[in-house]
Amino acid sequence: MTIQKMAEKYGINESTLRGWANLGYVVSSRINNDIMIDDDSLQRYLDAHKNKGLSEGYLDKIIKEKVLEREVLLSRFEDELFLLKTQVMHQQLFSILIQELGELITDDHLREIFLAISRGEPISRVAVRHQMTYAQTVATYSNILGKLGENSGRIATYRLQVMNALFGKYGVENPLDIPLKLIIEFHAQNVLLTEEEIKTIGDLLKFTSQNGWSSLKRIKGMGRITYDNLVKTLYNANFIVIGEDKSIVLAPEIAALVM
Repeated sequence: MTIQKMAEKYGINESTLRGWANLGYVVSSRINNDIMIDDDSLQRYLDAHKNKGLSEGYLDKIIKEKVLEREVLLSRFEDELFLLKTQVMHQQLFSILIQELGELITDDHLREIFLAISRGEPISRVAVRHQMTYAQTVATYSNILGKLGENSGRIATYRLQVMNALFGKYGVENPLDIPLKLIIEFHAQNVLLTEEEIKTIGDLLKFTSQNGWSSLKRIKGMGRITYDNLVKTLYNANFIVIGEDKSIVLAPEIAALVM
């Protein structure tokens, strides 16, 4: 029967019946956009609560509380879904951060477990590969995270040492603030400045992230030779990494700065 007919038959508010159906307290189905409730199921539900001495008003109160609980659970799932989507969208960045943390683990066995699980490999598969039980693998991973958390100062020191070694010679705190004139040859920097007002490494990486590296070739005055020299210079200065297929990605240290 429809919710309306059930409400008339039993003298229960339609909103209450709809809440019971949504929460699964009574058997229901949807036909032509109408929620249909099973009469026997509703009678059993009412009899069960009547035997417990619960009034309709008290049942309404329970329904409202359950609706609030459902909203809290849904919001929690939405937060978790957002985090998962964020990790997928920025997978390269998260992979870089995980790799850097892995460099702080001196034991090869523990480092492999940390990197594998942090990158999403099933724990059961990692356990089999390392001849460990599932519980042992989980405990080991948790212990690794705990140790890393105890050495946050070490992580910051390591990061600072790497950045100083790679970019300290340019005399700026943030590599993205390095003027192009300190890195690339005069013709390339003049073209970028004149045509696109690109003055720093940060400006250049922002432009390429929005338009792609191939877009540099279409800038007036940026010939093939100039472009190739520009890419080679950025590669030698540790700003980018060039794959075997000629693809260009940001170096890990730089990618962590470009948000």
